[in-house]
Formats: sequence, C-alpha cells, structure tokens
Amino acid sequence: MVTITTSTIDSTHSPIITINAATTINEKLIPSTFPQWRAQFEALLIGYDLIEFVTGTHKCPVIDVLNLTASKAANSHWIRQDKLILHAILASTSTTITPLLFAYKTSHEAWTTLIRLYAGKSRTRVMQLKEDLTLSNRGSRSVSEFLQGIKVIADELAIIDHPVSDDDLTLYILNGLGIEFREIVGMLPLIR
Repeated sequence: MVTITTSTIDSTHSPIITINAATTINEKLIPSTFPQWRAQFEALLIGYDLIEFVTGTHKCPVIDVLNLTASKAANSHWIRQDKLILHAILASTSTTITPLLFAYKTSHEAWTTLIRLYAGKSRTRVMQLKEDLTLSNRGSRSVSEFLQGIKVIADELAIIDHPVSDDDLTLYILNGLGIEFREIVGMLPLIR
C-alpha cells in the first residue's frame, strides 16, 4: 500500500509518498532474490516518480538565505521524502542485509550499496549464468517450466548489463528442449 500525504507546510511541492514495503514488495530482499526485488522496487519508484531519489539525480535542495522560507520548505520536503524511501528500502530487506545499510543517511546511498553488492558485473557471475544457459535442458520439466528457467537466467544477465540477444536466446531454448522437438528445430533454417 502506498499512502500519499499532502504537505500542509508548502503546497507548491508534490505530495509526500509513503511506501508500505510489506504490502507492495512481495518478498524480502535476500542475495538470491535481488533481480526480482530490484525490478519491483524500480517499477514502484518509477510509477510514483521517485526513481530520481535513489539514482541520485534529484539532489537535496540547498537552503538559500535570500529565499529562506521557500528553500527551507523545499529542503525539508526532500529530506522527508528521501527518508520515507530509505525506510521502505530498509523494511523490504532481510535481517541479514538490513545491518549493511544502517550507516547510510539517504536512499541513494543505500540503493547504490545494494546494486554494488548484488548486481555487480563480476566476470565470474556472468560466466556462470552463461554456462547455466548453455547447459540448461528441459529434462523432466514441462516446456513452460523450462522456458521460465531460461527467462530467469536471461533476466539476471540483463540486470547486470550483459543481455542475451534474441538469436542466442532462441538457440539456448532450442538446444535445451530435447529430442522430441528435433523436427521443429531442424525446420527452423528452412523457415528463414
């Protein structure tokens, strides 16, 4: 649930948005769920036009002594909104991850740390995921379950900036389907 509270201090600013992570994010962040957690959180932040807080592009307004009242209100508004986003991030993490974020004062600092920790572009992780795609086969799973497994791996690669091309993804799928799909696979070069 998201609550929108209109600020009575200064009506020129957008309303303060409170995110109830327990009702909007369907699982706590643990290292293995980072791609799903990040996708949910980013969608929520984009939907409420708050993504610039975590990306660091919407900076805290500086208090201007020449326009003290307005600049103090803008500064206070930004701090309150950022703290509510930080609270939502903290509330949506597991008890093993939350302590890693306690020292951070802004949502941008916490977000950047989580991305650095869990979406790192380590060559080893990329190679492991690509090997998983290469070795993936349907086995006893249904075609739907097999395709879902391939999609999860491809999505994780995309999140860490190593997207799989559509042609390569098609090859991984066709190679992993098994012998009962051999006729379909054999006909593909003729279709082009």
